[in-house]
Amino acid sequence: MTLLDRFRTQPQRDPDPAVRLAYLAELPMTERDQIIAAARDDEDPRVRKAAVGKLLDPQALAVIAREDADGAVRDAALQMLRDIALDAFEGVDEAVSLTAVEALADTRTLAQIAKTSLRESVARLALSRIDASAGAPLMASIARHAELEPIRQAAFDQLGDRDDFLAVALNCDFKDTAAAAVLRLSDRADLEQVAERAKNKSAAKQARQILREQDEAAARIAEAAQAGEERRKMEAALVEFEARRAADAAAAEQARQRDQESQQAAADVNAQDDAARRERETAAAADAAVRNAQQQAQREEQKAAQQEAEAREAERRRINEEAESRARRDGLNRMNQLLGRVESLVQKEDLSLKAADRALRDIRTALAEVPPLPSRQDFEQVSGRLKAAQEGLAPRVRDLREVADWQRWANVGIQEQLCEKMEALRSEADAEAIARRIHELQQQWRLAADVPRPQGEALWKRFKAAHDELWARCEAHFAGQAEARADNLTKKGALCERAEALAGSSNWVQTAEEIKGLQAQWKAIGPVTRGQEKAIWERFRAACDRFFTRRQEDLAKRKTVWADNFARKEALCLKVEALAESTEWEPAAAEIRRLQVEWKTIGPVKKSRSDAIWQRFRAACDKFFARYASRHDIAKAERVAAREGICAELEALAGPPSPPDGEAASASPAEAPVDLAATVRTLRNRWQQELAARGVDRDNAMALDRRYADACRTLIARWPAAFAGTDLDPEANRKRMETIVKRMEDLAASLKGPADAGDVSPTERLARQLKDALAANTIGGKVDTETRRRAAQDDVRQAQASWSRIGPVPDEARRELADRFQRAVRQISA
Repeated sequence: MTLLDRFRTQPQRDPDPAVRLAYLAELPMTERDQIIAAARDDEDPRVRKAAVGKLLDPQALAVIAREDADGAVRDAALQMLRDIALDAFEGVDEAVSLTAVEALADTRTLAQIAKTSLRESVARLALSRIDASAGAPLMASIARHAELEPIRQAAFDQLGDRDDFLAVALNCDFKDTAAAAVLRLSDRADLEQVAERAKNKSAAKQARQILREQDEAAARIAEAAQAGEERRKMEAALVEFEARRAADAAAAEQARQRDQESQQAAADVNAQDDAARRERETAAAADAAVRNAQQQAQREEQKAAQQEAEAREAERRRINEEAESRARRDGLNRMNQLLGRVESLVQKEDLSLKAADRALRDIRTALAEVPPLPSRQDFEQVSGRLKAAQEGLAPRVRDLREVADWQRWANVGIQEQLCEKMEALRSEADAEAIARRIHELQQQWRLAADVPRPQGEALWKRFKAAHDELWARCEAHFAGQAEARADNLTKKGALCERAEALAGSSNWVQTAEEIKGLQAQWKAIGPVTRGQEKAIWERFRAACDRFFTRRQEDLAKRKTVWADNFARKEALCLKVEALAESTEWEPAAAEIRRLQVEWKTIGPVKKSRSDAIWQRFRAACDKFFARYASRHDIAKAERVAAREGICAELEALAGPPSPPDGEAASASPAEAPVDLAATVRTLRNRWQQELAARGVDRDNAMALDRRYADACRTLIARWPAAFAGTDLDPEANRKRMETIVKRMEDLAASLKGPADAGDVSPTERLARQLKDALAANTIGGKVDTETRRRAAQDDVRQAQASWSRIGPVPDEARRELADRFQRAVRQISA
């Protein structure tokens, strides 16, 4: 049983969404009802979204896009509608694409369809559903970028704003639309901008042509305006002259009528007196004078008007002559340009038939209608050059036509070979190879498309029949491929969802491994539906990048913390290492314990450096506490070493030992070292200080005492004169010892009382009484026995201290005096 059969036993009712997703992934796209049911009714948005990705029903997708509760599902439905409208899936016919367009309402999506769809009906429907007033920028974008020329023109016809026309003229890649936009521009600044910055060269060229025409028209208008102004002045003067002449004629007519009336009155009143006749004669004379003056003025005005008319006519002739001369020069320039172009073509070796035909037609037209030229010589020269160019081009055109005819006949053979190659593909089993080979043969067919009509129609039918048969097989393969790609898209969508769910995790190590696993799965999945590759990959990569960026930022922060912690721990190591050799045991131990507590409060450091820094700190601590555990032995060894050093210095002062008994010295004794007594005194003080510091075992102490005494005796015996009069003089020291011994013996005797008063002299008796009085702190009072004993003990301690400070004495005398001193002390203490 296949996996699909197992799923069909319990399909959409399984409570696990993953099972329903897997079932949906295996479900073929022909199971339309089940896919629609999953897309509408499944409770899990992921299942509904996956079902939408396999649904090619625009009506169902439109309902889902409007009514589904999940925004991601609605977006997926809108995306599927867009892809169906753009014919992104193989096997989707035009009617389905139109239905998808009708289901869409987003103007930007409709604009994208209008721009990219290769089906004119689909693109036109999408364009018609865009509100022109609300989508003017979209219309301009469609007019610039639509793949189909009718769609670009339809969108362009809906534009009415100058900015839209300028944007189309500047940015459109298509010649026809950009040229139409240039024609809609009237502002000179806009035309100059298009001429300088237009993406399409034809639009820029057309803008420059319009600017040149405007400049020429402006120049002509300026010249005409100047001539018109002069003409208007002359016409105004003529009108004024005519008006004055009309006024004079009216005045003359009135005078004539008055004359007639006067004559009639004179005929009726012949009987008037002479005075009235004289008045009439005077009036007639005045009228005659006025008429003469008016006639003279009229003649002068007519003469001035005639002169002005002649001047105006001369100016008009001059302007016409200049215009005719300019036109002749322009005609000569056009002819020279034409001759330059066609004469260069005559010399061109790779001349095409199309260019030669066009040039030959231009020459014939120019010969039939040669424009007026500046001179007869120019006319003859131009005509001669045109005829020469015609004679040069005519045989080349004939040759090129013969070559073209031969090429058409040769293309017949090429097309027959292409037909045979197309038919040979019927035995090919690989649909991918067939499709790739079909595209190659189509490209080769286009290159050999020019053939005689009778053969061309038959060969085309043969080629197309084989093509259609093979392409039907390819379409079946592509349908299966599209289904596999859709399945891969679903799988990669699931990986994207998993990666997006992991993108916010802070479990860096485990999550990184999981994402790496997802990336390996991604590479194992095949290609997805065409048009979705970039979007699905960017989605997956964005999720992975988001996690690894967060991980990198966290690692950078942790590195900073690690570095700070390492610096703090290294500082603690330096402090402990500085205390490791200390002999101030208790303060150093307390400080190291405090540093150990502080170490525990410091956070972690980089793993590769953690063990090393810890071993360094621990080694320093262990070194100190190992010394601390044996501090008494160390102190004892230091004291022994100090005493041995003193002895060694004394022995060095004494020099080599004396020769054995019976052997004579080889030379006289050397002189005593400088300041020998002071040096020995300093060493003795150091020895006394070391003696005060206890802690040396008895055997070492006795051996060192003997060594010290031997060294001192050796020095004194070798150079006795150096110690004379000092506290190291043996004889003086012996006397001090005897004094102390005598004092202790007297004290012991006084404590026992005199055995015979007659044996004590009066002076000694008086001294004892005085001493007893002082001990009792009274003169003549009775001395308390206990008080006397305490005073005696104090005397003993003082005597012992003085005894210990006495320098060297010969052994025999020292032993004798020491025995007496100890005996007296014991008697006093008893």
